[in-house]
Amino acid sequence: VRCVQETGINAEYMGYIKMQGKSLMDKFKSLDFYQKLPPNISQSTGSGICMSLLVLACIIGLIITEVQTFLTVDIVNELYIDDSKYSSRMNITYDFIFQHTPCTILTVDTVDILGNHRMTLDKETKKERLAPQTMASLGIYQKPENYNDIYTKTVEEMNANEGCRVTGRVEVNRIPGNIHFSFHEYQNIVQQLRQNGIRNLDVSHTIMSFDFDEGSTKEARVVKKKYGDMSKEKPLDMTSMIGEDNNSFVYYLNVVRTVYNGAGRKNHTLNQYTVNKYKSRTQDNNVPIVFLQYDIAPIYVYYSFRSNSVMTFLVRIIAIIGGVITVAGILVSLLQNSVYHLSLIHI
Repeated sequence: VRCVQETGINAEYMGYIKMQGKSLMDKFKSLDFYQKLPPNISQSTGSGICMSLLVLACIIGLIITEVQTFLTVDIVNELYIDDSKYSSRMNITYDFIFQHTPCTILTVDTVDILGNHRMTLDKETKKERLAPQTMASLGIYQKPENYNDIYTKTVEEMNANEGCRVTGRVEVNRIPGNIHFSFHEYQNIVQQLRQNGIRNLDVSHTIMSFDFDEGSTKEARVVKKKYGDMSKEKPLDMTSMIGEDNNSFVYYLNVVRTVYNGAGRKNHTLNQYTVNKYKSRTQDNNVPIVFLQYDIAPIYVYYSFRSNSVMTFLVRIIAIIGGVITVAGILVSLLQNSVYHLSLIHI
């Protein structure tokens, strides 16, 4: 009898344990967020199929747009105070065509704010004689040896209405200054020309190229390839200024250092500038001049690439899928309820 009683107690205890386990399992099942309906309860409808196709098309379109955005690399520019951690020197590269100016007495000079005056940059400059009207090359200019030859050559060029192409590259301090094309070295010859009734000097010109740079031409090409049209602003390129005899031309330039991020490699440093220009009548006792005054901006522009985060991309994709499905479900539910209530009203 005792064995039978113990067996009954154990059976009741085991049954209680099973009931508790079943109850605990039911509680866990209640946490299921994705409960499934039996197939015989759910029903497919035409409107549901149309909405599903519309939802699928929206998801695909939004995902394609998001992928394009993710693959796009943005170019960001930031401004910083120029603390002179970069080069304190820069190069000025120039290419001018003077349509009616003789090469013989045309000179290139530079002056900076500290008073450094470099006159007649013959070593840095190449001059090429140009035929009148056609501007075809007549050969590289060769400087005469003595004063009389210089005067004679100048008269010949002016009577023939020859032009002059001036190209060169000069290194200067990175401080405010100017570069000018004038006749300072040969003012005596200019005065003699006027006394002898030779026509006034005309410095009308076309700027083929004018640039401030710190790196090599190769570096500029690398930046151009990576950054496209944002890589360089040279507003004076292909600028023509046409005036009358004894007109002077003045350009005011503001130079801004521009640093381009090398994407893990060394940065590329170039310069951009803005310009204002005007022409004026030169007084009788003075000679015409082409004057380019440049100032240095106290800031520099830093360009860099900015790509989108992979985690941000994944979060957006998940948000697109979940958001579209959720909104579509709400719209379908509202539509079905509205139809149902309208049908009850008519009944």
